[in-house]
Amino acid sequence: MKVVFNADDFGAHLAVSQGIIKAMREGVVRSTTVMANLVTDGELGELKSMPGISAGLHANLTKGRPLTQFPSRWLDGEGNFASKLLYSPEGGPALPYDAVCAELTAQLQCLLDAGVKVSHIDSHHHVHGFATVLAVVEDLASKHGLAARPASEWMARRFNKQGIRRPDVLITGFFGKNNISCARLEELLGAAASSGAQSVEVMCHPGLSAGLPEDFSSYREERDEEMAVLCSGELAAWLKGNDITIVNYAQL
Repeated sequence: MKVVFNADDFGAHLAVSQGIIKAMREGVVRSTTVMANLVTDGELGELKSMPGISAGLHANLTKGRPLTQFPSRWLDGEGNFASKLLYSPEGGPALPYDAVCAELTAQLQCLLDAGVKVSHIDSHHHVHGFATVLAVVEDLASKHGLAARPASEWMARRFNKQGIRRPDVLITGFFGKNNISCARLEELLGAAASSGAQSVEVMCHPGLSAGLPEDFSSYREERDEEMAVLCSGELAAWLKGNDITIVNYAQL
């Protein structure tokens, strides 16, 4: 079974990006998705220097400033994306295709212009669960030959019909305050193997909490905990003993 450990949120903060690089150098992470409207040139430069790594777009409509003239009804008073507005009853379902397409195209182009060989696409806070965002993600994936994260079985079936590459199984259960341990991750991977899956993505969020401001996110110390598991000898030995091959997203 092939497994890609994909670290979300590259570029969200320097401490997050540094943690992801560490998990690549010392652990099992081989792919990451980049928040193109937040990442710095320095962070991208370090990412591009990593051997055997693939990078994707972490499509973002909930954090930081947009790269386009995004409709103000989904922005706060300072011109930043506002997740509370996006997730309001009048939010996501009303998103206009043209505005979302322009913004996510600009985010993708930002990475391409920086010389990043983009391999896949997913989204921050799973915003591609909204129909309009999903339509844009599918169009970008098809146009640029990108793989995509199937956030549900229904979405996986849609990707299959459109010929969009995706892992057989997406593991999200490693995320959360009570889910971070080698034993938990081994249990989830074992279940995927037993199901007959040939390819799996493990969604992960390593980072260095010491460098994060307290108001950055409610998910801070957990990034250190994920890092410890992803860089552990116990996990590496278990993967080897169970005939699991670590790959990047471009190799799925």
